[in-house]
Amino acid sequence: MDRLWIVLIGGLLPAFCFGISAIFTKGALQAGMGAGTALAFNGIVMAAGGLVLRQLLGESGWGGAQAIGLALTADLLFVIASGAINVALVRFAAPISLVAPITVISSLVTVIAGFIVFREYEGVRASQLLG
Repeated sequence: MDRLWIVLIGGLLPAFCFGISAIFTKGALQAGMGAGTALAFNGIVMAAGGLVLRQLLGESGWGGAQAIGLALTADLLFVIASGAINVALVRFAAPISLVAPITVISSLVTVIAGFIVFREYEGVRASQLLG
């Protein structure tokens, strides 16, 4: 049962939300919002959502300097990625249907990096990777 919840909460829900958020982002950009402004609003909502989730989960600590540094680095990379997508949509009038499939490569990057950085390959069987 845990595996089902992992797939639903950690996989399908984010995939659906990321997909629909891309549609809303493209709509905001087509309605005249700038790429940077859209990213700034994204950050405001992300910060507020993080603080709400922190309260809901009963988190009390901040994780220390290393954890904060890693989180900020992750967020910086997210800003670069999101900003690049916004620029492609605004400046180059890229169709979201072209940009979205290419960004799915991030899943492959995450899997490979997880194998290397966290040695996750040690607990994985080939049959798990195939489905």
